[in-house]
Amino acid sequence: RQPFEPGEVVKLLDAAMARGDDQLADLIRLGMWTGCRIEELCALKVEQVKGDYFAVEDAKTKAGWRDVPIHSELRQAMARLVDQSKDGCVLSGLTVNKYGDRSNGIGKRFGRLKASLGFGPHPVFHSIRKTVVTILENASVPENIVADIVGHEKTTMTYGLYSGGVSLAVKRDALDKLAY
Repeated sequence: RQPFEPGEVVKLLDAAMARGDDQLADLIRLGMWTGCRIEELCALKVEQVKGDYFAVEDAKTKAGWRDVPIHSELRQAMARLVDQSKDGCVLSGLTVNKYGDRSNGIGKRFGRLKASLGFGPHPVFHSIRKTVVTILENASVPENIVADIVGHEKTTMTYGLYSGGVSLAVKRDALDKLAY
């Protein structure tokens, strides 16, 4: 899997909006400003949004359980999604597959969108997550801070075992370095 270039993420967002697929556009928007996994975003409940951050509470790994600041570019969209939810989820109206995942259908729509724009099979929605990490690395954000934002395990003794993680303020400052 490879990251998208930042301009390619914008191209995907613009294409989803041009097609009138607001739900897919919102998913892309959420991904590009948070670095979250697709299922973390699709399963996100309104009650997990706590003002200027949201809590990922059902992640793939223990390290994935975290608080993520809501980027200033995402505030209006997040408020709209919370206000308009009809089923208690931020991305309202997604169907659940036989495994209980809400991302399956919208993930396929993302795949069709990217294919229609000429992308091959290797960039996937997870590639947006890789884009976020790449942008933050190139902005000189320390790896331990990025790990706390995206929910990766820290394997060192000092940060992995002893630290309780960086504050929301530190994560917010790091996310403010995202630029598309």
